[in-house]
Amino acid sequence: MTSRFSTDHSRRFRAASLTGFVLFLAAISPLAARAQFLHPKISKKETMVRNVVIMPAKVEVMRDSMKGPEGMAAESEELSTRVEKMVDEVLSKQKHITTLSASAPSADSQVKYNAADLQTKFNDLLPKIMKKRSDVKKGRFTMGDEVLNLNLDKTADAIVFIRGQGQKLTSGKKTFQILVGGMPAYLKLQIGIIDAHNGEVLLYTDPILVGDPTTAVDRLRKALEKGFKKLPAGS
Repeated sequence: MTSRFSTDHSRRFRAASLTGFVLFLAAISPLAARAQFLHPKISKKETMVRNVVIMPAKVEVMRDSMKGPEGMAAESEELSTRVEKMVDEVLSKQKHITTLSASAPSADSQVKYNAADLQTKFNDLLPKIMKKRSDVKKGRFTMGDEVLNLNLDKTADAIVFIRGQGQKLTSGKKTFQILVGGMPAYLKLQIGIIDAHNGEVLLYTDPILVGDPTTAVDRLRKALEKGFKKLPAGS
């Protein structure tokens, strides 16, 4: 009797875990299937991206424990830096796109203010892009010519903005997730490539990976490579 109960109980646990994982895959599958949206100028190669400026990435990671989610400030800052560098690496090695310095050495406080203002402007635009990502392919999104306030190098073709959210599971929550189900550890990114001259959104991609985001290196690289797959090479 005990053996039968144990077997049935185990089956229910496995079924719940599988259901949770399937639901997670169902939630992210549209992102994976429709991860890249290119402006007509890019898809038709009327505009080429050869040189970019990558703005500081803003990626937030939460630790999910049995007590609930909690912030991870230091890990978030470290991951933001890693994602930013990895975007640089992938664009360089896979697309032959050069990353330029964000500002001239003589940049004053006004330029720094303008940079912060543009980061806020991208934050405001991002929800609209995420709601109707396919509109990027119709050239309907722009940040306006305020991008010129950055006073970038004249050879800069585009500006890259990076946002992201991730979740890390504690050992206790991992066990709970395996037995009962629930959201696994993950990292999802939102990346916009903006025309440095007129502010048009040239590309939007939202790569995602499953697993601990704080230790992701190869997984992160592969996710970004897939995320930029449709972007034409710079040379």
